[in-house]
Amino acid sequence: MADKRGPFIPGLVLGAAALFGAVTPSRAADFLLRAGDLEVPAGAIVHGSAISVGGTATIAGTVEGDAVAIGGSVEVTGRIQGSARALGGNVVLRSTAVVDRAASAVGGTVYREPGASVGGTQVQPYPPPPPGPPPGPMPFPWLLHLPGESWLWGAVPLLILQWLLLTFYLVVLASFVASAWLVAVLFPGLTARLAQLIERDPVGTFVAGVLGWPLTVVVMVLLVLSVLGIPLALLVPLALLVALQFGTTAVALLVGRRVRRSGIAQEVLVGAVILAIIFSIPHLGVLAALVVSTWGLGVALLALLEAHRARPSSVAGPPASPSA
Repeated sequence: MADKRGPFIPGLVLGAAALFGAVTPSRAADFLLRAGDLEVPAGAIVHGSAISVGGTATIAGTVEGDAVAIGGSVEVTGRIQGSARALGGNVVLRSTAVVDRAASAVGGTVYREPGASVGGTQVQPYPPPPPGPPPGPMPFPWLLHLPGESWLWGAVPLLILQWLLLTFYLVVLASFVASAWLVAVLFPGLTARLAQLIERDPVGTFVAGVLGWPLTVVVMVLLVLSVLGIPLALLVPLALLVALQFGTTAVALLVGRRVRRSGIAQEVLVGAVILAIIFSIPHLGVLAALVVSTWGLGVALLALLEAHRARPSSVAGPPASPSA
């Protein structure tokens, strides 16, 4: 079924590399990630999570993990052994639906028909929507919030501006995905070490990132005030971008690893695509980008601090004088 839900869908071109195909009733899939509508027909089994990005996840078979819709809705008539979650859409549990854990919707509503079973936290049932596909995904950022009346020549310049903003936004997201994948390919060991540092101390790395933003500004101001430090002050934004690139790549690795374990480059690619699509969700995307960048900056700063602390211990001391 064709998807005609507005300008959000072109942004999902970024997820083409993460498509793993559809599930048929005679074939079991280890993992399912689709851009657009996703369907698990009756009799099919997904040995893992089923994730739809920018479309509706229709679950009539069995999903042994979670069923997730990012920028869309989840409709369940079969069984989900994990949780049913929608980000920017609704969770619709028909009368035959069985969800072993929880059902939640951010930016939407959880509907339950009589007979639907939820084994996790019980939610207040709402009258179910009429049969048919649930509401479409949330609009793409900026495109539905520009005042057309302020243009002297009418709606044509507004349309051009909208598509220019859309193109710029897609280029930024594509650059984020491509640069993260390139860093993972060129520096797989460093990327893995940064990801391990986040796993070992997630709170500490985030706090370091929160402190890192004002610290960067203070360093730049001090360098500018000292005349000799002005050339170095120009290098601070470049150093910040490098730190954010390596740090956010580590965050993407953790996200991709939670979805499906494979090589570091593929895990980073999947994680970066998921993060890029989350960044496209209005309001929530800005907050998610701030959190990810803060975590990335924090892990880069802590990694530099640990390397600095370890350096003196690796330097051998002066040879002992021979005894008389």
